[in-house]
Amino acid sequence: MKTLTKCPPRTAVAYARYSSAGQRDVSIEQQLSDIRAYADREGYHIVREYADHARSGFKDLSARSEFNAMIASAASRGFDTVLCWKVDRFGRNRADSASFKQHLARLGVSVVYVMEPIPTGAAGVLTEGMLEAIAEWYSRNLSENVTRGMNDNAKKCLYNGTKLFGYTCGPDKHYMIVPEEAAVVRKIYDRYLEGYSAAAICVELNAAGLHTSRSVRFSPQTVLRLLSNERYTGVYIWKDIRVPGGMPAIVDDATFQEAQRMKKLTTRHVSLHSVDFLLSGKAFCGHCGRAMIGDSGTSRSGAVHYYYACQGHKNRLGCDKKSIRKDTLEDFVLDFIYANCFTPEHMERIADAVMHEVEERRKKSPLSGMEKELAETEKKISNINNAIAAGIWNSSTASLLSDLEEQATNLRANVGLLRYQESQLLDRDRVLFFLHKFSKLDRNSPVDRRNLIHYFLNSVYVYDDKRVKISINFVDGQTTIPLESLPDLPDGSGDLMSGVLISTHPNQIIFWYITRMD
Repeated sequence: MKTLTKCPPRTAVAYARYSSAGQRDVSIEQQLSDIRAYADREGYHIVREYADHARSGFKDLSARSEFNAMIASAASRGFDTVLCWKVDRFGRNRADSASFKQHLARLGVSVVYVMEPIPTGAAGVLTEGMLEAIAEWYSRNLSENVTRGMNDNAKKCLYNGTKLFGYTCGPDKHYMIVPEEAAVVRKIYDRYLEGYSAAAICVELNAAGLHTSRSVRFSPQTVLRLLSNERYTGVYIWKDIRVPGGMPAIVDDATFQEAQRMKKLTTRHVSLHSVDFLLSGKAFCGHCGRAMIGDSGTSRSGAVHYYYACQGHKNRLGCDKKSIRKDTLEDFVLDFIYANCFTPEHMERIADAVMHEVEERRKKSPLSGMEKELAETEKKISNINNAIAAGIWNSSTASLLSDLEEQATNLRANVGLLRYQESQLLDRDRVLFFLHKFSKLDRNSPVDRRNLIHYFLNSVYVYDDKRVKISINFVDGQTTIPLESLPDLPDGSGDLMSGVLISTHPNQIIFWYITRMD
């Protein structure tokens, strides 16, 4: 027995669908406009409208979220009719359409096509079946035509809609190099062949404010995909079509092949993926400056040990830096942060140094000079206005007043910006609060250990004689301090620790230390 709905007769929902911006489908708004007009004319009350934008009626059933929501809501028995523009808007797959209509029918819901009236009885069954068959034929035929067209494009090495960093679609529909992006691609390959890891390359690219073709920050996976993409050597690739020389090359084949060789050398055992290397992207070789990457080895007893290995040594690029045990280096860094950041005397010392840097920034700020210039400009404007009030007026006065008012407007904007920037500078209480907050973290908690490394450690450069250069962030910023920005190692082998505030980035204050891992 049919389950009846619990709503007034002719209570309906509207459903509209638009397949693709590349097809000549009737817009969602036009469909809904026709449906609303039909509902008014035939006495239907529409309680909700559903619309799927750029969704195929043949393949993307799971992606048609609005359609699925409509089918699910039918169980609430809140409507007895689905108003659709035409048969092909409900679906172009006959089997799926029949299944959903049967499901709706069991709930007492019928489907009405406002632009394709279907008669009742046997003639209606035949008419609807024919329309559904035509809709499915159209969808399949369109898909075949699109595929055929894209394959023809590929044979001519034409742009087929695939975005690729470093390229764009040229006037002749072929790939064309974007010079600024191509320079970034070459830089990625150069850095990788120099021994930098994908993570270290990301740090450099993101610090420079660069983004991918999808306008997002670079990730190690993005860099590795770019390094593996043969298209950058000029090979046009579309599915199983490959045309060497089919697009302009950004890197030569020798560079690409060397990058593939190095990727094989740096491929780590799958077990490394489950190991948390806390210092990834922050530990570097003191001898060559390249990244220290996670590595592992098995002893004669079968035990697995984990290390940080210099990428320059691992890739045979001329560096002889020895590997260092993972736990040894991580424990040293954490001990150092605790010992040099969180004791009362160190927190006071850090706050003093940070405030000294803030005051130096204020002294160098052009704000006071700009405020003085603004005051003088406003005084001149006032004098001219007083003269005008006294009846003194000519064309040169008007021109001067206009220039001064424009100058004052620009000065006010710049003064406002500088005042805001100064208001964001650190104060002593904020520095101490930041330090006290992190001093309470549990050194043995994996999450807290990672947070300490993330927020405090800027970089650690490791040498074979157990000396290290370690940089710590206070209080903001993640731009990595390169090796050449740090002082040389002093002579001797005693206690070499020294703490000095070094040059800073706009919102980043760094302390460096030189010490030993004894």
